[in-house]
Amino acid sequence: MTDEPSTTRMTSARRLGPKDNPVLPFALVLVILSIVLIITFAVREEDPKLDVAPNPAPTVTPTTTPAPSATPTPGFVRDESGWIDATVILPPSPTPTIPAFVPVPTRAPRPTPRISECADYRWSTIQVFSPSAQVKVDIRVNNRCPYDLGPANLWFDITGWRDGGRVQSVRGHPFETIRRGSFGDLSIGLPGSLDWYDEIEVVVQD
Repeated sequence: MTDEPSTTRMTSARRLGPKDNPVLPFALVLVILSIVLIITFAVREEDPKLDVAPNPAPTVTPTTTPAPSATPTPGFVRDESGWIDATVILPPSPTPTIPAFVPVPTRAPRPTPRISECADYRWSTIQVFSPSAQVKVDIRVNNRCPYDLGPANLWFDITGWRDGGRVQSVRGHPFETIRRGSFGDLSIGLPGSLDWYDEIEVVVQD
């Protein structure tokens, strides 16, 4: 029997095989789960039956909001077209209405004055002897009447009185027309003498 020398024997560490590594099974499990999850999601996306139908949302009736009317911007817009004969529509003629007749109050016409009321006259006498002895009566007339005075409407009566009785009387008129608003003169001869008559009277006839 041979004796082996007593020396310290150094051996290297023992290599663990795949079966002896504790991390490897856990990694495999993670890989397998990952693959299963990927396949599950892929199949779920391809199969529409697996999708859960969403709840229908309530229908909202749209409310029509009136858009604000745009204020037209003043300006000139040039437009051209052909000649158009427009129909002229005349407004209806108003029905003539006759206003009620209201009589205007008028002043009553003034009565025409008599000549003795509007003819103002003055007279004077003078003794003359040619062509015969007579009393010449000169009369000046102021015509204030609204009409003319003349031979047709102006007459004077001249009377000589003695002892209360009428001695002589003559009548005469002017030879020219005396316009209204103007003066006129005339002369009338009374036969006799101024010394013989007590009174001489001159009166205009109406």
